[in-house]
Amino acid sequence: MSSQPTQKSKDLKISNKQVINPTILNEDKRKLSLLYIINRMERVSEKALTALIFEMKEKGMDLGYNFNNIGNNIFSHSLKEDITSLLYLGFIENDLKTKKLSLSNDGKEFLEKSQIEEEMKNKLDSAINDLKVKINAIDEEYNLKMKNERRLRNGRR
Repeated sequence: MSSQPTQKSKDLKISNKQVINPTILNEDKRKLSLLYIINRMERVSEKALTALIFEMKEKGMDLGYNFNNIGNNIFSHSLKEDITSLLYLGFIENDLKTKKLSLSNDGKEFLEKSQIEEEMKNKLDSAINDLKVKINAIDEEYNLKMKNERRLRNGRR
């Protein structure tokens, strides 16, 4: 009897992603608002950003994101995609150490040139000011979790 060698194969997974460029971004009010929010928050974790936009929606300021509640975690697939798009364009940065999002210089420059209506800016500013204490608490909780994880990893070495 001869045994045939088993072959391992890897499946190729193809997914479609919409190509984004800065000129298209000018017409996307949702991503512009997201850029503005990240700029106003200066440095914010993705979890806190998601909570902020969810809370804004709960208070009647819907930016167009749909949310799911998984356990005690709020998640938005469309928000995650928008964050990925802004990272891809280089308009936001993700600090590898703190895992916080912030605007890059290109993002700041783009935001200065973009056409966000003053009324929208005022609404966003008001919502951010109302929710900032709650969102900062979520961010601080996230910071503590990250420190504990780093401490555990370093302790195991």
